[in-house]
Amino acid sequence: MSNQTFISIGPYWDVIHRHRTSFYFTLVAGLVLTALALVWVPKEYTSSVMLGVWHTDIQSNLIGAEPQNAPANTHLESRLEALSEETVTHGHLVELISKQGLYLRDGKPEPGAAGQMAGAISISIPESVLQSKTPNRWQRLLPPDAVEISFQYRDPAKAQAVANDLGNVMIDEYRKELERHNAETIKLLSSELDETRGKLAESQRQIKILKEKYRGSLPQDLADNVKAVETLQLQLERPALSADNKTNASGAALPDAPKPNTPDAALAALQTRLVALKAQYSDEYPEVIETKSQIAILEKEIVKPGEQPVVAPAPDSATALIQQQIADYQRAIAETPAHEEAIAAVNRDYAILSSRYNDLSNLFFEARADEAVLERGQGERLQVLQPASLPMNPSYPNRALLIGGGVAVTLLIALAIPFGLFYTDTSFKDTDDVRAEFADVNAIVISRVPEIERHDVNGAPESAEAPLALPGNGAAGESSAIGNGQSANGDQATADGESANHNGANGNLQPLTSRAARFARRYPAPPLVAAGEDMVSSAADEFQLLAFKLRSWAAQHDAKVFVVASAIGGEGKSFVALNLAAALAVSGSGALLIDGDIRAPFQHYAFPVPKVAGLLGYLQGTSEFAATVLPTPVPGLSLLPSGGTSNRAPEYLASTKMDELMNIVKGSGAYQYIIIDTPPALLVPDAQILARAGDGTIVVTAADSTSRAATTKTFLMFDPETLFGVVLNRFKPSYSTFRSERYGRYGRYGRYGRYGKYSKYSKYSDPELNE
Repeated sequence: MSNQTFISIGPYWDVIHRHRTSFYFTLVAGLVLTALALVWVPKEYTSSVMLGVWHTDIQSNLIGAEPQNAPANTHLESRLEALSEETVTHGHLVELISKQGLYLRDGKPEPGAAGQMAGAISISIPESVLQSKTPNRWQRLLPPDAVEISFQYRDPAKAQAVANDLGNVMIDEYRKELERHNAETIKLLSSELDETRGKLAESQRQIKILKEKYRGSLPQDLADNVKAVETLQLQLERPALSADNKTNASGAALPDAPKPNTPDAALAALQTRLVALKAQYSDEYPEVIETKSQIAILEKEIVKPGEQPVVAPAPDSATALIQQQIADYQRAIAETPAHEEAIAAVNRDYAILSSRYNDLSNLFFEARADEAVLERGQGERLQVLQPASLPMNPSYPNRALLIGGGVAVTLLIALAIPFGLFYTDTSFKDTDDVRAEFADVNAIVISRVPEIERHDVNGAPESAEAPLALPGNGAAGESSAIGNGQSANGDQATADGESANHNGANGNLQPLTSRAARFARRYPAPPLVAAGEDMVSSAADEFQLLAFKLRSWAAQHDAKVFVVASAIGGEGKSFVALNLAAALAVSGSGALLIDGDIRAPFQHYAFPVPKVAGLLGYLQGTSEFAATVLPTPVPGLSLLPSGGTSNRAPEYLASTKMDELMNIVKGSGAYQYIIIDTPPALLVPDAQILARAGDGTIVVTAADSTSRAATTKTFLMFDPETLFGVVLNRFKPSYSTFRSERYGRYGRYGRYGRYGKYSKYSKYSDPELNE
C-alpha cells in the first residue's frame, strides 16, 4: 500500500458548489461594485516639483572658512519637518487657495479648505536619495540635499500650478531661515566676544597683581635667591679675623666656624643642600624629607645633654644680620613653588580665554562674510531642480490597487458566505449524517429532480384535464381514470373490500374555481417520477431501491401498512409517499396510497380522478370503502383520497371507523402494501395517531433544509420498533461525487466500466493486469 498522502480540494469545492448561488451572486456583485468604483470615485491628479540645495558660489576658504575635504552630509533631512511646517502654514495655504481658486463651492472656498489642502500636500525626500548608498545604473541621480513637494487635486492644471507655487514658498522660507540663522549667529558671537574680552582683561589684571605681590619669590628670582644664600653661608663659614680675639666690632664674642670633617661642618653642608632642594622642589619631595631627617639627627648629636647650647649672637651683630638675610632668602625660596603654581593657574585661564577669543573672532568673521554673501544672493539656497509637470494620468484612485483589492475582498466574502452557511447549517447533508444521527435504521436518499424544481418554480403546469376539487368544490373534464370496473391490479371489485367498483359516481367533472383553484396553483400536486410516461430514471432507481429495502424490512417484521411522516411541511413527504407507492406497484406488488392528511390533502391532485367521498366520508359513515378507493393510471396502484378537509382530524383518525378501515385494507389480498400520507408530525398529532395503526414508519426530511433537531424530535415521537428508516429527500450529491460517480455516455459506467479509465481496454491500465 502506498504511503503517499494526497491533498484534495474536492470537499472545499463541494461546499462552494452547494451554495454556488450565493457564491456567484456575491462574486458578480463585488466585481460590479469594483467596476462602478472605478467610474464613480472622483479622480485626482498629483504634480510634483523637485528642489535641491545649491551651495555658495564663492569658495569657503575665500570667506574665512576651512575647505571641506568630504561632501556635505544630508542636512536637509534633519530640518525637513520644521521647513515643511513653515511652508504649509495656514497663511500660505489661504493665500494659495485664493490665488488658484481651489476647493470652491458657490464661488467661495469650502469650510475647512485649508485642512483639505494640507492633507493633499506631501513633502518628502526622494527615494533615490534615500537609497543613494546602493544606486543602480538606471537610478536617477539627484543631489544629497533634495526635497520633493507633491500636491494632489482633481484639476491637473491647478495641481501643477500649486506645486510650483509651493516650491517657491519653500525657497523663500529656506532663504529667510538662513538669514535668521545668520543674524542670530552674529548676535550670539558678538555677545560672546564681548564677554570673553572682559574676562581676558580681568585675567591680565590678576596676573599683574600677583607679580607685584610675589616679587622676589617668583620663579625667575629663584636662581638669584639660591646664589645669595650660598654667598651668605660662605660669609658665615669664613674664619675669624683673629685667633686670640674672637669678637666682633662691638666686642662680643663670635662663634667658632665649624671645623672641617666635624658634625658642625656636615650640618652646615646639609642645611645649604636643603635650601637648594627647597628652591627646586616642594617639601614632599623625597630628597627634601631625607635631608631634613639627617639635619635633625646631626643637631641632636651636636647638642648633647649636659652641655650648654651655643649662645645665639646678639641681634645687632653682623652674624645675626647675615643669618636674618639667609632666613629671608630661604623663605622666598620656599614660597616660590606655591607662587609659581598660582601664577601658572592664572596664565592657563588667560591662555584658554585667549584661544576662545580667537575662535570666536574667526567665527564672527565667517558669519559676517556669509551674511554678505547671502545679501548678494550667492550663498547657500534652494533652487528648482525639476519643475512640476502637467499630470496626464490620475494618481487616485490607484486602478491596480482598487481592482486587486476589490477582487480580493470580493473573493474573500464570496468564499466566506458558502462556508459560513455550510458550517451554520444543521440540516442533514447525506446518508452519512443520517446514519451518524440514527443508528440501526435504513437511510435512503432521493435525489433532487430538476424537472420538479422547474415545476415548483413555474407553478403547476396547465393540463387539458383539470384535477378534481374536494367534495362540494366541483370538478370538470372527462376522467381519464380506469372506468371499466376493474381494480388497479385487474381484479373485479366487491363490496366486502376484496374488490370494488372504481368507475366513480359520475363522469362529468367541474373545474376548480375561486379559493380551491388558487390553493391548487400555490401547492401543486406531488409529481409522479417513479412510473408513467414522465418517469425520471435516476429518481425511479432510487425509489425502487427504497421499495426493495421496504419489502425486505416488511418481510422480516411482517409489516404491511407504512406511515410516511415528516417534521414540518414542505419536505416532500407527499411526493415520497406517492412515488414509493408507485414504485411498489410497478415492481409487481399491489399498493394502496391513503391520503391521511384531511387537513390539507394533496394526493388527489396527482391523478385526474373523479370526485368521491374518500377517507373522510368513510370515517364520517357517509360512504362505504368500495366507493372511496379509486384506480390510477399506474398499474397496481390505487388511491384512497382524503375526500375533504376537517378540523376534527384527530377525532376521526382515532375512531373505531379508522380501526375498521385498517382491518379491511390489511385483510385485503388486493394490496400487499398500504402507504399512508400524513400531516407534519411537529404541527399536529395526526401522524402519531396513524402510526399506531400502522406496521412501520418512514420519516422524511429535506436535505440542506430541515434542521437536524426537528428531524430528531420527529424520530423520537414514534416507536423505535416500527421505525423503518429515514428518507433524505431532495438530496443533491456533491460536485466531486457527481463527477466521479456519474454514468458515462453511451452506457459507459464511470471509470470502472468496460470502457472506463481502469479497464483492460484503457491506455492507462497496467500491462501485467491485462493477461
